[in-house]
Amino acid sequence: MAFSVDHEHLYIMSEKQLTRMPVESCGQYETCSACLGSGDPHCGWCVLHNTCTRKERCERSSEPRRFASEMKQCVRLTVHPNNISVSQYNVLLVLETYNVPELSAGVNCTFEDLSEMDGLVVGNQIQCISPAAKEVPQIIMENGDHHIVQLQLKSKETGMTFASTSFVFYNCSVHNSCLSCVESPYRCHWCKYRHVCTHDPRSCSFQEGRVKLPEGYHTGWATDCAQDAPECSLPFRAATSLQP
Repeated sequence: MAFSVDHEHLYIMSEKQLTRMPVESCGQYETCSACLGSGDPHCGWCVLHNTCTRKERCERSSEPRRFASEMKQCVRLTVHPNNISVSQYNVLLVLETYNVPELSAGVNCTFEDLSEMDGLVVGNQIQCISPAAKEVPQIIMENGDHHIVQLQLKSKETGMTFASTSFVFYNCSVHNSCLSCVESPYRCHWCKYRHVCTHDPRSCSFQEGRVKLPEGYHTGWATDCAQDAPECSLPFRAATSLQP
């Protein structure tokens, strides 16, 4: 057994044949965590190229945060807000980035195949704009009240996606009862007299009022829904007692 001159291959000799094998097979790992979790000392994550490779094959790998050799150096991304209604358009989204190299060449924000736009880099934050009306996914009742997409960052330098996080579009209007509306995990409100579920409480007239599942220990919402539709049979929920 012997190494090649460039130390990229290993020669293994048996009684009948000589076999040449690569020292590493970094390319089989598709994510930073899989790459660095493989235990292969030859492999690291080339961040803006979004690939697992040897350090010498990663362009500008000596620059800060360009090449990750430890799991804690993998790129992380959070977004605020992380969900919006399908009837909200061009909303400013702020993405907090961790372990990302400088992005002087620019970055694009993409919502899978829905839309792509320029991102604005401000320190360790990237500002993106949510899709326009025609690009927002349709959500129908059969598929629930929300749709999850991947919000991705694409380097203009390499043309590669190097970070992503889940983003939710929700649709309150698919709920046709007070209970299903206020039990939604999203910001849905029930307009009491028009029997409409909406993300915008201002769309409920002041006179009619609205019902919204409140935070904390409170069960009055069930009573409100019962008053809104007294003919409905509502499940009983025991009130939670508060300890002083």
